[in-house]
Amino acid sequence: MRRTSLCFLLGVGFANLCHAESVQLYGLIDQGIQINLNNFSSIQDDLKIKQGNKMASRFGLRGREEIAPSHFVFFNLEGETNPSVPSPFFKRRNYIGYENRQIGQFTLGLQSSVSFDITRLIDPSGLIRQKLVIDDLSGTLNGRYGNKWVNNALKYSFRTPSFNFITSYQLGSADHSHQPNFAAGASYQMGDTLIAGSYSMSQNSQLTHHNRSAQILNAGISQKIGNVNLKLGFSQSALSSGLSHAAPRYPRPTINSVNNLGIGFKYQASPQIDFIAAAYRQKTHLQNNSSMYGNKFVIGGNYHLSKKTHIYAFINHANGPDSGKVIQDLTSGTIGMVHRF
Repeated sequence: MRRTSLCFLLGVGFANLCHAESVQLYGLIDQGIQINLNNFSSIQDDLKIKQGNKMASRFGLRGREEIAPSHFVFFNLEGETNPSVPSPFFKRRNYIGYENRQIGQFTLGLQSSVSFDITRLIDPSGLIRQKLVIDDLSGTLNGRYGNKWVNNALKYSFRTPSFNFITSYQLGSADHSHQPNFAAGASYQMGDTLIAGSYSMSQNSQLTHHNRSAQILNAGISQKIGNVNLKLGFSQSALSSGLSHAAPRYPRPTINSVNNLGIGFKYQASPQIDFIAAAYRQKTHLQNNSSMYGNKFVIGGNYHLSKKTHIYAFINHANGPDSGKVIQDLTSGTIGMVHRF
């Protein structure tokens, strides 16, 4: 009896401590089944249970404290929960921040990039976790490996009900895994119309060892018409010296730039059901003055069981260049469930 009472008191004390310090444990699980309908390569299996089809499964801890009226200090530690890809914990987010409602918010550490924050607003399909040919519009230098996360970065954001401004500066690392990077982005809401764009520049890409600058431009628009939300997104990634990150035994063409264009819509059929459709076009410009083109089509839908849980299904078709290498047509169907906690 005493042991039970002691455990109860400790549990209540820990809960009160977490509540007092505004510490929250949270996460997201995305599990599904993917069927590849015309697999002509060894890139994917024909049938597999896959995690992170739509959104990255994650587990995190975040806290917030008001140190003075309208002055807040907060932190966020977050990592992926994919057992097939071992990685250090808190690889997604690991930062501390300060916020004042009049001057904005500052964060320092590992966090999402400005390009990724802006792209989430204008990506036509919303399936920014998708791979092969066109990953997303968030600042890719080769059409697949993106610029979603920045480490050793100082980030500033200022928000109003209609305007959002973000900028960041990433310090270079001693092991040259990444070089100094500057980025800035903004979005503006005018009634049912949202326009957004970002620009980033780094002295050197993390995928090359040459001392050259890389520049990434993103822009897009979202227009709501009744129950339909139309989106158009564009990105241009340029590397002055060209890019070739493959190992010597797997030579691939050197890439000068990648242009992505995406258009799509989301139709809200009911409060629980919505449908999406999107098409992407990619142009990869090589150093030998030739170009490769890729296409991607996505159609699907979501059924929301609650605010925290929904079922999704989509069909994805892609063809064209992938990291400078031509791949044949890939068509897959995926169904799964997302739950937040």
